[in-house]
Amino acid sequence: MNVRGEFLREAPMTCMLTLADISGDTWSEDITPAPKVLGRSESADIRLDHSSVSRQHCRFWFDEGNCFIEDCGSTNGTFVNGLKVEREKIAPGDTIVVGRFELVVEDKDRVQMTVDLPEEPRSRVLLLDQRAEEKHLARVIHQRMTPSRRMSLPGLVADVLYTPSGLLGGDCFDAFELNNRWILSLFDPMTHGVKAAMHSMLLRAELHRWISLTAEPARCLQWINSELSLLGINDLYITAVVASWFPRTQTLVYAAAGEHPPLVLRDGKVRNVGEIAGGLPLGIQTGEHYAEHLVQLKTGDRVYFFTDGVADALHGDQSSAIAVLDLTQRLEETASLILPDQLHAVLKDAPTEPLDDILLVGCEVQGN
Repeated sequence: MNVRGEFLREAPMTCMLTLADISGDTWSEDITPAPKVLGRSESADIRLDHSSVSRQHCRFWFDEGNCFIEDCGSTNGTFVNGLKVEREKIAPGDTIVVGRFELVVEDKDRVQMTVDLPEEPRSRVLLLDQRAEEKHLARVIHQRMTPSRRMSLPGLVADVLYTPSGLLGGDCFDAFELNNRWILSLFDPMTHGVKAAMHSMLLRAELHRWISLTAEPARCLQWINSELSLLGINDLYITAVVASWFPRTQTLVYAAAGEHPPLVLRDGKVRNVGEIAGGLPLGIQTGEHYAEHLVQLKTGDRVYFFTDGVADALHGDQSSAIAVLDLTQRLEETASLILPDQLHAVLKDAPTEPLDDILLVGCEVQGN
């Protein structure tokens, strides 16, 4: 039975789009019978002024109890729940990716009911014991930091597959624009719960601060490492990968701290398995040196970022080096699949409630 379809037919509703930008800005827009065009153009009904968004990217409308989205021939495409669409019916809970922006479809009436709730009864979360409340808060923070989604960057599309563990390890992937490049970063704190979430947010703040001064991944890691080491906070140890993506030249420069560097797949073969990580995790000791690597990519190449939770999901009883070899084999065996299908195929045997966070990010180079 198509539960979603039945739900739409039986209970027509007024829907709205909500945007939560990476800057923290949030707005909502009603979906109405009159089509609304979303795009970069000043004449667009819903304007998102960014180069990843086409002038007229897509349009939304409401008709006979259903909401619809239609791509307007955009450059980077329109995605609903990770799948590229031309024209699609949408419903509350669906996630839409337009360029670098993520929008969520919501039931306006239900949102309004939530807003209008009286102060009593107290929130269920407030009635939980402190440990359960902290775990709930940690899960919310982790889901906000790294949702599973597709990101369209200039010359690069990235699919993020994230499964938090029951303990919540704090794995995080981030991407932001800096002058003529994009900064891609992956963090994995060696703690769990709220502490891990706080450590990830601290590292993201430090990264944004230092990368704007040096713009070199290796030197940035060295400065962050020194900063964390001097803070004197217990258990503040984090593995990380920082990379600079230059879309005009299709060049990737990266450095790693305690993590395996990103794997590069070309013509069905991984080219850099076993590459030296370049340094200890951040925060362990000052003066650590981090190696920097430069790789010239071409259209069709794929690059994969991953944390050790992926290795544990593949073979928890093996060393990380052996698990990376197994990951390499799976990537090569599934290279013919489209990127999001490949990531799911690689982790098809992963547990639904892993012991450690599972974070696998696949990036595919697009033509200039």
